[in-house]
Amino acid sequence: MTTRERFLAVVSFGKPDYVPYWYAPGIGIAHKETVERWRAEEGYPSDYDSLVEFWGAEQYYRIGLHTGFVPPFEVERIDLGDGYVLIRQYKAETRELAENIDTYTMPQFQTYMFEDRRDWELQMRPRLDPAHPARGRPSIPDEQPDDPVMVSCPSYWGRYRSWFGLDRTCYLMKDDPKLIHEMNRAFTDLFLDQAAWVAERIQIDAICGWEDMCFRSGMLISPEAFREFCAPYYREVADFARSIGAAVVDIDCDGDVSELVHCLWEAGVNMCHAFEPTHGGSDILRIRRELPRFIICGGLDKHAMVDPTGETAIAEVDAKVPAMLEWGGYLPSIDHGLPPICHYRPFWHFMNRIREHCGAPEAPFQRIGPPHGPQPLQ
Repeated sequence: MTTRERFLAVVSFGKPDYVPYWYAPGIGIAHKETVERWRAEEGYPSDYDSLVEFWGAEQYYRIGLHTGFVPPFEVERIDLGDGYVLIRQYKAETRELAENIDTYTMPQFQTYMFEDRRDWELQMRPRLDPAHPARGRPSIPDEQPDDPVMVSCPSYWGRYRSWFGLDRTCYLMKDDPKLIHEMNRAFTDLFLDQAAWVAERIQIDAICGWEDMCFRSGMLISPEAFREFCAPYYREVADFARSIGAAVVDIDCDGDVSELVHCLWEAGVNMCHAFEPTHGGSDILRIRRELPRFIICGGLDKHAMVDPTGETAIAEVDAKVPAMLEWGGYLPSIDHGLPPICHYRPFWHFMNRIREHCGAPEAPFQRIGPPHGPQPLQ
């Protein structure tokens, strides 16, 4: 089977030749800072750019839609002289490490990009014209790839949290709900225009979005608010997916998604990835029992790689992966990329154990063999 055929078999609850370890958008494998420490201190034999190949991961073939602002908002970088830079974009000011893309840190939002309806009317909406001559069309391959083809759909709440800030976004839902709907309508129309053009030329297998609308204790908005502001547009995306034969609508979300996945399922979304088990509490075994036909990707705790012996990592895999494979509709993956506190040795045994359960062929990391450690593992 190709990766595409294998993926389609998994998400249809069928029988692939083996279940792949999935490299899902936004999850990754390890942070660059982590890999650099592994190489310097723990004998890691590869590099950051080779993570997917080295660990035998499989992934989507992404076709980028032109659904951003045209023209884009200019970005200004100001060196603050203390190892930090100030990033300015329209009204937003963000302080972050100069090498933030390579380190395990979060930027500090000082002001946000937009504030209210005036920004929408004057700055945002004029830049969302599907027919703008500078927008262009996506680049597509000459033939169907061996990986499942993915395009990205809009975020119907998480993006506004980033653009307006959490508090202001919530106030807008109360004070100007029409504005949220107008924005969601515009972004949906732009997505449908771009995605339909692609679907006429190549088979789309997955439509992926992100929300990050949960935290460690659940959703940041109520299920009722999701149903009012997000669900109608996700239903449109799901209806479009069915009309073109796409197998999944897949949403990336951090935090405890236990409640969100039910809202997504009601709206026609049939897949989600990340499922943070430690801080998020997203128990994939329980969620599988609650939603037997919902496709789950992730749910394996990255913190299991903090224990340098590898015993915790193997226990994490054994506790979840066999049962999830038995149910089907599951793509194994860690819940997010490994931070610098995680070790190479336990991750080797973690990935080796997953491939044993999944019946996967030998990957490069297995051919090299396990790193030396403080004690033998079975």
